Amino acid sequence: MALLLLVSLAATGQGRLGIQRVGHVLLPVKSLEVSMPFYGNLLGLKQLAVPGNLATSQAWFEIGGGQQIRLIEGRTNAARSSETYLALVVGSLKQAEQQLRQRGVSISKQPTATGRASLTVSDPDGYVFEFVEGKAERPSFLQSAAKAVWRSVTEVD
Repeated sequence: MALLLLVSLAATGQGRLGIQRVGHVLLPVKSLEVSMPFYGNLLGLKQLAVPGNLATSQAWFEIGGGQQIRLIEGRTNAARSSETYLALVVGSLKQAEQQLRQRGVSISKQPTATGRASLTVSDPDGYVFEFVEGKAERPSFLQSAAKAVWRSVTEVD
């Protein structure tokens, strides 16, 4: 009976946690001084304020949509797995490639496992970032409804 309930909940979506997006990814780095220019200047991410008690050991960067990459100083090992990477969706792969090349970033072009075109770059600690082209997120129902209501209220006949 319990198994049937679990299958039923999973099938209807009621058993989901309600995860909406990634809040942040924490990456241990050897040196903030070396890593911060890669994220801020080369990737062009906006640096965010870090709370005072963490400011000497962390740097936070905005990816978009409230998502962040947070760097924490203190990494000691040098080994990295080539199977671990962070995939970032961009509006135009061609534009991303131009921007990265203009900033002097070494780029590798290769298809993803599903055959899509992608670019990969590595940060000073060896973390790999894969860039793939994707469509812009569609607005949620509430965002669309709010825009429609706003238009109806502000339109002048």
